[in-house]
Amino acid sequence: MMDEPLYLVIPAAGFGKRMKAVNAEIPKEMFPVGNKPAILYAVEEGLSAGINNIIIVINRQKEMIRKYFEDRNFMAKRGCSITFLYQSEPLGESDAISLAEDIVVNHTVAIIYPDNIYFPAPGALKILKDVFRRYGKDIVALMEVNDENSRGISNSGRVDLSLLDDDIFHVKKFYPKGNGHFIMRFKGELRTCGITISGPHIFEYIKRLRGSIKEGEFTDLPIRSLMLEEKGLIGFHLPGKVFDIGNPVGYDLCISYIKKGHFMAM
Repeated sequence: MMDEPLYLVIPAAGFGKRMKAVNAEIPKEMFPVGNKPAILYAVEEGLSAGINNIIIVINRQKEMIRKYFEDRNFMAKRGCSITFLYQSEPLGESDAISLAEDIVVNHTVAIIYPDNIYFPAPGALKILKDVFRRYGKDIVALMEVNDENSRGISNSGRVDLSLLDDDIFHVKKFYPKGNGHFIMRFKGELRTCGITISGPHIFEYIKRLRGSIKEGEFTDLPIRSLMLEEKGLIGFHLPGKVFDIGNPVGYDLCISYIKKGHFMAM
């Protein structure tokens, strides 16, 4: 049985090219979502789940993120630790996650991609942690895609699933990212949405597969696929809403949702 996650890793070193059309002056993680920057939702997900050790991976062009937390004396006020690590090259999210190994060592780790925002906020990671506690297996969060939100979701996170229990699924296959927005194969299709909990073995999988990536970014797809093959993975359908604010349409849908007053935590 794996221990509960003691660390939250937030990969935030990507370029965010799609969002340059919205605002080229600030990182997408600092885009306002309601009354706070997007990345604060990810941090508060960790704190809400009882995870007080936060690791944020940035690059040197994103010092604005670090400055935001330090200027507000955030760590002292919230009783948590935030460590900033730097990805020197844009090598992908798996490379970014690997930078946390020396801190996480042999502990279970939660991972949130900060361009996925869950409502009611916070709450997603706490729910996922409870399911992880019950099953003791690596777990990915799932969201439902429908006609309303599909145009604001990137063509990524597609999976094949089989039902295990209420809202809990065996993951059967991960699909690579495609172009454009997510197109449903069937009504009520579920996709992964950037919130996961993994045992410390994730770092060994990254090491094993690093040499197999000859060009392009080292994404989490080969890591998750091999973990699925050798250890199995489960998915949990989150009960709330998730917005992909890493693309302009998804960001607009999220802002519209907040303006309607749908933002308070459960």
